[in-house]
Amino acid sequence: MRHMRLPIAVVAALIAILARCSPLAGQWVVTAHVGADRFWGGPVETGDQRRSFRPYRPTTLGIGLERRGRTLGAGLSLGYSSAGLALEGADALVAAKGVFDVYSAAPELFYRITALGANELMVHGGPLFEVWKIIDEDSKARVGGHASVSLRVPLGGRVAGSLTAGVALIPSPFSSDLLSRSTRRRPASPS
Repeated sequence: MRHMRLPIAVVAALIAILARCSPLAGQWVVTAHVGADRFWGGPVETGDQRRSFRPYRPTTLGIGLERRGRTLGAGLSLGYSSAGLALEGADALVAAKGVFDVYSAAPELFYRITALGANELMVHGGPLFEVWKIIDEDSKARVGGHASVSLRVPLGGRVAGSLTAGVALIPSPFSSDLLSRSTRRRPASPS
């Protein structure tokens, strides 16, 4: 198994941001995430039917640590998901369960756009580091980026909920040697 290391520059930038948060305004926040990912841009057949292979609807689980200031903050989220592999055509799809295990680390900076009463509208972004374990294959490390918008809503006491919508862009976990001659990788684009 290959090991992935965070670049020193990313770690140094996060430490600098965390240190700059005012002690009066700064707060440490522990987060837990449950989400659902969707994928575009998987390998596509070159024939007339143009069926596509892609990871199929994983549920994502994660934990995170954030340091928040009045308007700026930084954090690190660690995540895990397990996904099936789907062959998707125009009218139907076939999926096999348990093909992918994905481990992720997502350092991010965030900015509070506005407060809506006690609620906060925020924008997030940063690099994304993922390790894809494909059944019966070696692990594949991928580096990309992510961006999102979230609405944080206090639920009472020290607990808040967050509704987040985001995008991430990483290289395909499908290497050329995994694909047949009748398929090709394509760039990500919503279909």
